[in-house]
Amino acid sequence: MSRIGALNNLSSVSLQLLHGLSAATRGVDETTLRLSTLRKINQSSDDPSGMAIASRLQTELSSVAAVSSNVVRAKSLISTADTAAADIVEKLGEARKLALEVAGGTLSSADKLSKQTALDDLLDGIDRAAQTEYDSQRLLDGTSGFQLSGLNAAQFLDVDVISKQVTSDVTVNVNVTTTALQGTKDYSGGVLGGATTLEVTGANGTAVLELESGATTQEITDAFNSVSYLTGVTATRVDATDIDFTTVDYGSAATISITATTGTFTTTGTGTGRDAVATVNGRSFTANGTAFSVATGQVSLQFDIAAAASGALTAFTVSGNGLEFQVSPNVYDTARIGLANLTTASLGGTAGKVSSLRSGQTNAIDTGDATTAIQVIDQALSEARAAQVRIGSFSKYTLDSAANLLDKQEEQLSAAHSDLMDVNVAEESARLTARQLQQQSAIQALQIFQLGSDNMLGMLQAIALRS
Repeated sequence: MSRIGALNNLSSVSLQLLHGLSAATRGVDETTLRLSTLRKINQSSDDPSGMAIASRLQTELSSVAAVSSNVVRAKSLISTADTAAADIVEKLGEARKLALEVAGGTLSSADKLSKQTALDDLLDGIDRAAQTEYDSQRLLDGTSGFQLSGLNAAQFLDVDVISKQVTSDVTVNVNVTTTALQGTKDYSGGVLGGATTLEVTGANGTAVLELESGATTQEITDAFNSVSYLTGVTATRVDATDIDFTTVDYGSAATISITATTGTFTTTGTGTGRDAVATVNGRSFTANGTAFSVATGQVSLQFDIAAAASGALTAFTVSGNGLEFQVSPNVYDTARIGLANLTTASLGGTAGKVSSLRSGQTNAIDTGDATTAIQVIDQALSEARAAQVRIGSFSKYTLDSAANLLDKQEEQLSAAHSDLMDVNVAEESARLTARQLQQQSAIQALQIFQLGSDNMLGMLQAIALRS
């Protein structure tokens, strides 16, 4: 019985050594695999919960990358719109220069026609810029904005929807409680009794008039109107004694100042206009003249009403979502912008649309009143510049902000994923060395034990033969 027990003990030690060798070999294989793939988790059995977390982080990383790509495309689209809007503003500026040259009153009919031809080319360029496309999407011709229905064009000269905070249609009810007025002054002095120098200041600027002694009300009227494109003030002869002076624009910013630096020229009236006031969906707003900027909580918009518009105006509806961009992995987190309609048929205000400046139209500069043409262009410039500001603000404060946030999210998610999955090469190399040493030690121990077992077995066999 003692011999059998010894053999069993030898077998148990041998088995322990084999188990130790097997464990060391598995450790070497595991560490070698990690070093070859540079991943701590190569299969779910390595770390089930870690694998689940890493999988979720990888999904989030992929989502962030996809949204980042969307934001980059949105930035490119908005940048294209910004470039087109800047081109339109530049062309409107050139158009204003042409109108000013004609308004100066020194050009011949042939020269005016030449300026009109150049103006027609500029207006064609504006319409081409408004139809600029990005990936087959026209940007500034109204198709990338919000849709309006039920609009009474006689009451609303222009409506520009800035944003709509809800996906459903929004009905806009406007009730004008105070109409806008122009600034006015009156002169009742008749023929001038002596040479007079006047400094005339309006919303557009200042001009100096030199009037001779004995100037009639018609001559005074003509002198004022010859510089109205500089001052924004027009004159209307009433009779041989009276002249009415009126600002071109409406509102509190439309003012008239007439000062006699030599001679005498007495006027009456405040010379200051009045802003319109209206309730929009129950909230009161004061206009800049006839131009309202309104935010109701559901929709933000700007509109210009006819000067005579009063009381409850015809309601209109805002629908659509303009351009909508995904700005975060949250499917409900989107940003919307409605790009303004900057075509010549849309640009303008109370004085008329830019399209009215074309050859043969009401405000053509070769045949019409260049002062009115300047007013039309000024209103269009204000509208186009406002569109530029909205585009730039959306790009900077919405898209750039989203891009920065997505970059931070990607960095943090990537760091968390790396912490779970990436191998520390130095640490794993040290572990491999230790496990290889353990493996070699187990092999040597097993060899020594096997040698000892063989010797012991030989001795037992010899003793058995002797007995």
